[in-house]
Amino acid sequence: MKYCDSLLDNTTQELFERLEVELRGVDNLRLVDTAWLSCQDFKQWLEQLFVSVRASGGQVTNSNESIKSSKYA
Repeated sequence: MKYCDSLLDNTTQELFERLEVELRGVDNLRLVDTAWLSCQDFKQWLEQLFVSVRASGGQVTNSNESIKSSKYA
């Protein structure tokens, strides 16, 4: 997994910066499997992406409902 690799080589910031660029203009970011959100470090990085998607007018959803971040919503 790229996230685990980025932890080892200290490139996590760059990984999520690239993801943010790739997600620009996305109308709906749908999360199929949310089990990995239980990892707090990973979730914090992802929540920043969720905020970015929402700020550009997109939605972040899973199969049941809209994802609400307690920190960034």
